[in-house]
Formats: sequence, structure tokens, C-alpha cells
Amino acid sequence: MNRRIITTLLLFPFMHLFAQDMLREEPFISPLPPSGRLEVTYIANSGFLFSAGTTRVLVDALFLNGDIWESPSKKLQKAMTTGDVPFKNISHMLVSHFHEDHFNPMLVSRFLVNNPKAVLVTNSQTDSVLGRIYKQDPELKRPGQVKIMTAPLFGTETYESDGLKVKCLVMRHMGKDDYKVENLGLLMELGGKKILHIGDAGWEDENFAGFNLQDENIDIAFIHYWFLLDCEGRRIIETMIRPKKIVVTHVPYEELRRDYKRIKEYYPDVEVFLNHMEKKVY
Repeated sequence: MNRRIITTLLLFPFMHLFAQDMLREEPFISPLPPSGRLEVTYIANSGFLFSAGTTRVLVDALFLNGDIWESPSKKLQKAMTTGDVPFKNISHMLVSHFHEDHFNPMLVSRFLVNNPKAVLVTNSQTDSVLGRIYKQDPELKRPGQVKIMTAPLFGTETYESDGLKVKCLVMRHMGKDDYKVENLGLLMELGGKKILHIGDAGWEDENFAGFNLQDENIDIAFIHYWFLLDCEGRRIIETMIRPKKIVVTHVPYEELRRDYKRIKEYYPDVEVFLNHMEKKVY
């Protein structure tokens, strides 16, 4: 018998088993990234998963309604809430503010129940919204699981634990309608990188002048797209933040094609995550 035919017959069972495995479409569980490497996974809108070593941090990622912005799918919402693949062993959840395109109290309360080792870091306004859910959810074990930042407006407070250091910067939310909404800017140290996530901060000087971010040597700044299209926002980026790299957040996807070209004119190296669960390594 021809040697090539014999080889094919011997390999056929293994080829068949391999094909069956491919058809199962079981999720691939990637190994944890080294502690000196930062992996960033896009969830939706301003929501991201930051991973380095055993430290896995969700930021503004668990919400239901993004309105004109993208929301995580029901499948992703469930996986985050239950701590299922690919959201096993989340160590921290950071929430910049309580708006429904960044945060949902019912989902976050269930996340805390299902992930008893995870710590929520947020401000008192967001905690007050969660308080209504606590009364309806007797399973929630609040002590030790929620860290409330109580610094005054334009003040700072630092949280540090399990490979993560985050300096919370208390800022005003953008827009006159949300003038009284406190927004946490999050200056994180993780995976050997300095990362700034500004949430929905307005581009007034008073929101940034006192933090001296230009001296922090920020590796990556996650900045919502209005900043990049407004001359005052760009001035603040270039004089008061000065990041090495910019990732655009909070993009209304109907406007992405039109505005992305304008943004690239100002910042040719800017990055946008275009797909849910898209991952980049820094």
C-alpha cells in the first residue's frame, strides 16, 4: 500500500478528534499575563479589563444601558456578574461615577456576592446608589469588600492592594447638567505601567491643575473622545496630562467613522478598541 495512504489512515482518528474539538467552541482560557506585562481588554464604552499577573481590574465595565454608546452584551454581563470565563478571579472593580453607561447597582451588587474576594473602589455618590440595593440583597457582604473614596472635590486618595496602586482624583463630571456629579479620575500603577482613566471628567483647568499629572510620566491615558475634538481638551492633554499613548473611550459608534479621522489628524498614534473583548498588550 502507498506510504502516503498508510500515513493518512493512521492520522485520521487524530484529525477527526481535532475537528470535533474545534466544533465544540469551548472558551480558551489564556494563561495569566506576567506581572511585568499589561493586558487591556475592551468591554464596552469606557469599560475595560486590565490584567497583570494575578491582578485583574474591571473599570467602568459592568452596566446595562449605554444609550447611544455601546453596552456589554447580556452574555458578557452575566460572565462578569458570575465571575465566569473570561472574568474569573477579578481582584478589583473600579467605578468612576454612578451614571448608567458606566455602572449598574444591581449587577455590581451581584458581582460582589459572587466574587467575595473582589474589592469595589468608588466614591460616596456611587455608594449611595448601591445602598438602595444593599437593603434588597441580604447576601451582600459589604465589610471589607467596598472601599469608598472620601476625598473632597479636587482632592486625592490612594488605594493600594494586591499588585494594584490607584490614586483617585476627585473631579467634576463634564457638562452643566452634571455639574454636581463627582467623577473619579483613576491613576493606576499596574504591570509596570502608569495608566490614567479619566471617566467622564470635564475639560476645565480646575479638574486637572492641582494634580500635576504632567509630572507623573503616564504611559497610557484613557480619554473620552470629546477631549480630543475640543481645542481646550487638547490643550489639557498636551500641557496637564502629557501621556505617552492615548486610548479613546466613550465613542458614539454612529459617529466613529466621521470623527475618528479628525482625531487621527490631531493624534496620529491614538488607539481605539473597535470590537468587544478586543485585547492589546502594552
